[in-house]
Amino acid sequence: MTVKSKMKWAVVSGLMALSLVLVSCGQADVEETKGPGISVTTEEKELEEQRQEQEEEEVEEEEVAGPSGPQYGGIITYRLANDPSSFDSGTHTNSGYLINTVYQQYMGSDWLRGPAGGGATNYAAGAGSVEDSYGPQLAESWETPEQGVWVLKIREGVHWQLVDSEAGRLMGGREMTVDDIVSSFNRLNTAPGSWIAAGQPRVAESATAEITGDWEVTIKTPVDYFTAFVWLIQGAGFARVYPPEVVEKYGDMSNWQNAVGTGPFMLVDYVQASQFTFVKNPNYWETDPVGPGKGNQLPYVDGIKELIIPDISTTLAALRTGKLDLQESINLEDGQTVISITPEIESDKYLSALVWGIGMKQDEPEQPFSDVRVRQALMLATDFESIKRDYFGGEAEIDIYPINFQTTSLYEPLDEMPEVVQELFSYNPDKAKQLLADAGYPDGFSTSIVVSSDPARVDELAIYKEMWSKVGIDLKIEVLEMGNYLRIAGARREWDNMLYRTVSLSFNFQMYHAPYRGAAILNPSRINNPPGADTYLEDIHNAMNENMFINMPAVYEEWKKVKPYILEQAFVIPRPQPYQYTFWWPWLKNYYGQGLALTRYAWIDQDLKKEMGY
Repeated sequence: MTVKSKMKWAVVSGLMALSLVLVSCGQADVEETKGPGISVTTEEKELEEQRQEQEEEEVEEEEVAGPSGPQYGGIITYRLANDPSSFDSGTHTNSGYLINTVYQQYMGSDWLRGPAGGGATNYAAGAGSVEDSYGPQLAESWETPEQGVWVLKIREGVHWQLVDSEAGRLMGGREMTVDDIVSSFNRLNTAPGSWIAAGQPRVAESATAEITGDWEVTIKTPVDYFTAFVWLIQGAGFARVYPPEVVEKYGDMSNWQNAVGTGPFMLVDYVQASQFTFVKNPNYWETDPVGPGKGNQLPYVDGIKELIIPDISTTLAALRTGKLDLQESINLEDGQTVISITPEIESDKYLSALVWGIGMKQDEPEQPFSDVRVRQALMLATDFESIKRDYFGGEAEIDIYPINFQTTSLYEPLDEMPEVVQELFSYNPDKAKQLLADAGYPDGFSTSIVVSSDPARVDELAIYKEMWSKVGIDLKIEVLEMGNYLRIAGARREWDNMLYRTVSLSFNFQMYHAPYRGAAILNPSRINNPPGADTYLEDIHNAMNENMFINMPAVYEEWKKVKPYILEQAFVIPRPQPYQYTFWWPWLKNYYGQGLALTRYAWIDQDLKKEMGY
């Protein structure tokens, strides 16, 4: 359909809708009758004439000015730093790859709440609240008749991709069914290598899914309602829907050539250490929900190329020369360089939702970190202002744990916290020494910390090592290559004393379920391990769980108690959070810095790209 014919259809559709409204409201007398049973009022006739004149004017303007609004065609190119570790979230705890391209979930980020819609978030640092990730995807609607019960209305008319592969031919482009939903759910909850089985076994073992009606699936999650929601209902990149026939034939989805989903893009080629090639799914079900392209078939672009470029210098050169259309997660220094060299490029500066910090074993009484005075001493021995000013050039924030000001309305600033909490962020080595002496370490002690081989992380720990040495702490830095580090920091959770890693998903109250309860992967300090060891946190958890999804104001009130408590207890030594950048070229339209997950809404202005010399 041409732009002109689309415009005509939009006008006709508008007239039809207007006629129905006027007839149903009975606002005018009938002037004449056209055909059997179709009445046309004087007002309708005049409006129709006005609409026809407006249509003719718009068509004339279009012929002079050329196409306006979203355009189809083109390829979006961006960079991946490394090859993915896995293509199947049922076989690997660290596999979010192919989500939002090939595979989909019941729910996803709600584009209506983004910049193109209500503007509640720009998605630069992930969803700003639970509600932002609470939009329909494969489930077109849902009900929660009681806590832990989710009745999902599954979308009709969604078909498996017609990929030109054995797996694609096996699925044959058939319609996705409720049986597919239940099959995929059961597999992911029981697969030994899946995240939920490894990280939250109680949730996985207790959850069930069953078909309860035409296009209806009811999921019951009787344990830890919010944890279950994040990973099993909303999905969190884990609970995607896989093709059951392919799983049955090949055993799992770990081979990229077997990738068949319901998403907007189909994976057609992968060259290790080189690139991924995706083409648009011509049978994709979704239309643009908002803006000038509302109602248009998605996706707009013909495909996506992901170039695997480990080296950041090569990445920045590709970005500046237009070989990449967008790039996220560019650090502060590199981002400032890009802006100075390429002023015409668009950018968004934001704080990442992932917070780096130092976790300490606190569930072993013989460890010095089991004493709150030792943990507070480490806080006082850390010059946070100096790290912000000298290491990050002032372009960082100290008050970022466990949430930052960009991510939720629940944020309460550090200067509104109790004085004892505020004091912990002031550099005071003398008081740190006194606290260590009171805890039985007048001469300090020696300890070790595990870190990945990422040079930036090692450099950051060198700062802590130097600062802490002034109060008698001898910190040995144990550098591990990335594979070993991920195994130790993740599923195995084996380290002797301290661990440097991302410590929370710092938005809304999502993180309460993992970093402060039990042996979860996201709990590097072993806080409240086993659950109930810290009665204060456990009481908050229980109160939140009792009200979750049925009395959210009460949940928010309980959550507000968490920040002052965990900061006073110094469970984690946070690192000041530097700002980082997402960049994109002006020809990438309907893009606002929302990262890679929502590129199906973006389109390329081919004329502008040519005008800019690319």
